[in-house]
Amino acid sequence: MYKRYSVIILSLLMVSLFVIGITPINTIQAASSKLANGTYTLKYDVLKAENNSVSMANDYFEKPAKLYVKNGKMTMQVQLNHSEWTTQFKVKYKGKIVDTKVIQSNSKKDTRIVQFPIADLKNPIVSKIHVTVSSYNYDHDYTIRLALDSKSLKAIKK
Repeated sequence: MYKRYSVIILSLLMVSLFVIGITPINTIQAASSKLANGTYTLKYDVLKAENNSVSMANDYFEKPAKLYVKNGKMTMQVQLNHSEWTTQFKVKYKGKIVDTKVIQSNSKKDTRIVQFPIADLKNPIVSKIHVTVSSYNYDHDYTIRLALDSKSLKAIKK
């Protein structure tokens, strides 16, 4: 009978040591998954709202994006081509649809660079765009998603 209790106690002790032993490793991994302050490039695709198919809007966004990290907060910059057609570009951030900030605009090249905050690199960024092409009498609202490729992340400036 003592042998049986010894085996149970030994098993519990081994499990406890295992759990205690791996806890610091998990904590270290979680801490290292945060990005250091700096500037990064990041590939992304523009997807349709309802499925993972690439949207026609994908061709109107320059790749890669720039990602800025400062004190744990991330800001992304993307360049819109055919800027005149995309009359509105908003993103969902922390549950709210927010305006993007125009950082640079070039009317000759018909481009603009916009900036917006992002919460993480895992989940696609929901975006609302309004497209107007007067010459074709085209005027529509769309919901798209920016799917980030976190594996493509490259530091370009620290």
